Amino acid sequence: MPEPITPADRDAVRRLHAEGKSRNAIAKVIGRSSSTVSKIAAQEGLRFEGGARVAPATEARRLDLTEQRRQLVARLYARAAANLDRVEAAEYVRVELLPTGRPVRLVSDEPPAQDERHHSQAIGSYLTSAARLAEIDTGTGTGEVRSMLTDLARGLRAAFADDDQGDADEGCDAGG
Repeated sequence: MPEPITPADRDAVRRLHAEGKSRNAIAKVIGRSSSTVSKIAAQEGLRFEGGARVAPATEARRLDLTEQRRQLVARLYARAAANLDRVEAAEYVRVELLPTGRPVRLVSDEPPAQDERHHSQAIGSYLTSAARLAEIDTGTGTGEVRSMLTDLARGLRAAFADDDQGDADEGCDAGG
């Protein structure tokens, strides 16, 4: 009887697949057959396309996207900082339109509450977006959490199924 697929097998397949490894390379690393790796991949929604032929291109694309995310994170932090600098400046400058349509430049010591609220919302949005982008490359994103929870749920179901089976077996022994 084949050895059951473990959460560690699933984690390894997901990790190695993300690294661009082929089905056979993953099978060799985790000590399982390529058909077992295919089964895990299908259950996890992973696909193998092109194998070693496209691995270099896939890795280059991954690196390009990583760099683009890094640059976006830096820009989002810069936008957040610029908004905070504007709110904390010694003078707050804003432009309002008169009923005639003529713009008027207004200078005050503090931003009006509505402007401060808008800046605060923008800062929060920039920082949240930056954090989400950074999570992608650190492996601490919600996808990884979801995958850990999925593995935990599978383990609990299996444990309870084993307990239920054990209870059923005991019931048969007691009745027999």
